[in-house]
Amino acid sequence: MTNKLIHNISSYTLTLAEERLLYRDWNFCVKQKLTKIEDFKTDMELNVMRLERQCHLSIFATICRHMHDYSNKFIKNIRDEEFAAIKYLKNKPNITISRIDKEPTTTTSTTTTSTTTSTTTTSTTTTTSRTTSTTTSTTTSTTTTSTTTTTTTTTTTTTTITTGCGLSSQSTWSQTATTIFGSQAGAYGSNLTLLSSPIGMYYNQPKNMLMVVDNGNYRVLQISLNNTPAVATVIAGSNGQGCNMNQFNVADGIGFDSSGQLYVADYGCNRIVRFPSNSNSTTSGTLLGSITRASLLSINPLTGDIYVVSSVNNAIYKFVNGTGSPVVAAGGNGNGSALNQLLIPNGVYYDYLYTNALYVVDTGNNRVMKFPSNSTNATYGTMVAGGNGAGNETNQLNYPRSIIVDSSGTLYIADASNSRIQRWLQNATSGTTIVGGTRGTASNQLSWPEQILFDRYQNLLVVDRDNNRIQRFNLTTC
Repeated sequence: MTNKLIHNISSYTLTLAEERLLYRDWNFCVKQKLTKIEDFKTDMELNVMRLERQCHLSIFATICRHMHDYSNKFIKNIRDEEFAAIKYLKNKPNITISRIDKEPTTTTSTTTTSTTTSTTTTSTTTTTSRTTSTTTSTTTSTTTTSTTTTTTTTTTTTTTITTGCGLSSQSTWSQTATTIFGSQAGAYGSNLTLLSSPIGMYYNQPKNMLMVVDNGNYRVLQISLNNTPAVATVIAGSNGQGCNMNQFNVADGIGFDSSGQLYVADYGCNRIVRFPSNSNSTTSGTLLGSITRASLLSINPLTGDIYVVSSVNNAIYKFVNGTGSPVVAAGGNGNGSALNQLLIPNGVYYDYLYTNALYVVDTGNNRVMKFPSNSTNATYGTMVAGGNGAGNETNQLNYPRSIIVDSSGTLYIADASNSRIQRWLQNATSGTTIVGGTRGTASNQLSWPEQILFDRYQNLLVVDRDNNRIQRFNLTTC
């Protein structure tokens, strides 16, 4: 099945097994875990029509062939942890897994109860007749009925985990952007609505929050995208320039691990600093490790591995499981253009969702390199974009800065000197410009784009560094 991007807009935190299942588009649950081919055959015979409808004919034929070839062997169609995870998700009554692109669903039900109350009022009327000596007393009983309506409103919030619109080679974005933070006109500043030379960026999808390295103000800001423009809060730094553990010199890249800890690459202090979750300007971090001229970083949340660029050492370092001394994951063989060398690299992206590969923005060589997940300094990479000298042609890049990868292996590259964002399809020899292309402060222009990300709706977020702003280009076509 085609992998989808998971939008968890609930307060429930998915386990890694649950994430893997949803990325694989598992939105159903098998009744029991199958361990023998006989069980699988029985289950398949009962559901053969459903399989034929939902599976491509070649896949269906493969299943049938495997049933025949391996009838005496054991199979294990799902891991223990995955079976437990999907069973748990299905049995949670307040979790809905669906292919929609909406906010959490709130269902309001109204119950009306009619209560009839009978009240009996007794009055006595005495009638006196002058013609007789008899006094007749008549008692009249009056019954008053009142109806009281009681309305009970019950609000039920259903947690919805949505799989959003998947990107394709035909996806398009608006050519005019909305400034979601910073100055629309490109002015810099130090209050909590402005930026000064922003660089790194991280997007928290469940909370729809953006974290930005405000380099010129020596701080990291957190910005809510639920109501923009917003006033930011400081989550690290903002204590002047320096190398104390509550300061930054030249902060560059940021990332968060699965427990919510913040990591900041401080280029000026040659270090990676870790901050606890819910940190603020008064919080002092702890030193994870020293990296000469640390630039952007990328974290694999499934393993905790942290990849950091060293632009001076022309290498990508990896902190295995987020601890210990860093090891070289790519490059580290001097500066050069060989496939095991890098030249002033700036960006790194580990794609744990789709390709399980390490991508390096080799800035000085104006190219993007791809390395396998277990690469070392001895590994030769594959050039997947650029590499044709600096320039603005479709097969060229000019001082690229960062990269992201979608489910089909398509690359999206921040091409800084060309003030554009390039889309490079898998195995393509040239790219196309999806936004930008001219330098300036207008809403359709960029000036030295640094880091790029997609939000939960696949809108493109761009750190427009020299314009001191964050731009959002809305998705117009999936």
